[in-house]
Amino acid sequence: MTKVLIVGAGAVGQVYGHYLQRGGAEVSFFVKEKYKEECEQGFALYRSRRVGLSAPERFKAESILTSYDEVAEGQWDQVWIAIASTDLRGEWLSTLKNSIGSATLVMLQPDLDDRDYVLELFPSEQLVYGLANFLSYQTPLPDMPSHHRDFDKKGVAYLLLPMMSAEFSGDPERLPGVLDVLADGRFPVKVQQNVPRIYADRSAMMIPLIALLEVNTWSIERLRHSDLLDTSVDAVQEALGVVAAKFHRPLNLTEKYFSAWWLKVGLPFIRWLAPMDVESFLKYQFQKTSGQTRFMLQHFIVQGEKEGKNVSSLRTLLDRLPAMPENNAFDSVPAA
Repeated sequence: MTKVLIVGAGAVGQVYGHYLQRGGAEVSFFVKEKYKEECEQGFALYRSRRVGLSAPERFKAESILTSYDEVAEGQWDQVWIAIASTDLRGEWLSTLKNSIGSATLVMLQPDLDDRDYVLELFPSEQLVYGLANFLSYQTPLPDMPSHHRDFDKKGVAYLLLPMMSAEFSGDPERLPGVLDVLADGRFPVKVQQNVPRIYADRSAMMIPLIALLEVNTWSIERLRHSDLLDTSVDAVQEALGVVAAKFHRPLNLTEKYFSAWWLKVGLPFIRWLAPMDVESFLKYQFQKTSGQTRFMLQHFIVQGEKEGKNVSSLRTLLDRLPAMPENNAFDSVPAA
């Protein structure tokens, strides 16, 4: 049996944990002490569909760990890092490395520099990189009215994106162990040549638009008519150019011809097609991780300047973001 430790028990970690366990893995979580009791009660997940949320899919972890000594006692086959990019930094990662031995480390972080940061501590042959094919969020969302049919469904909702498989790359000796257990859990997966580059591309297209949405108080309609819309599209192009330079590859056609017109036309359809209230989802998800938005914009700017690229629109967008809330701090990893 594959023994899996997941660092972080948020919405992403719970979805992967559910499918890994369904595929026959023995799944444990590593969290801060204050989350231990809640996690020990088990998790309720709901598949999101246009007709509403499914019946709960419940699972309990094998164990909930809160100290590095407990981690070191386990004989782990895989350790999944299911936390934000901003949480990845810090002394804790070095302590984790010393606690997990030669276990495969599965990275799920989206920032441009995350791979380079982890490679300072771990050998490349120990790493597998994953790119999610789902959206997940706490339910009910804060703006959901009490009369909504799903209001009493408390836990994590998730939407598997249609016709998309979760993509993984990494050491060819390590990949099958990750893919096989997910596939056994009926989770769609496929091998990609370079997941960090694909993730960086998608982040380059998404993060400037998330920043613009935050500037426009999470309103899609205000975003479509924002005075910063053209600047944000330029910021996307700048970020894509930074990724292309870092990974030494040309822009594809979608990236070359991305424009404000596509945004104005496409965004209303996204709101109509989504099974959840898109604005409530985006506000909840990205207010919580607003520090990561700024963190990633800053890394696009720094990398762009290193590559000699124009990053003026990225900088303008970063400067227009409101000040960070005092309580916007990540708190998912036990201290080293």
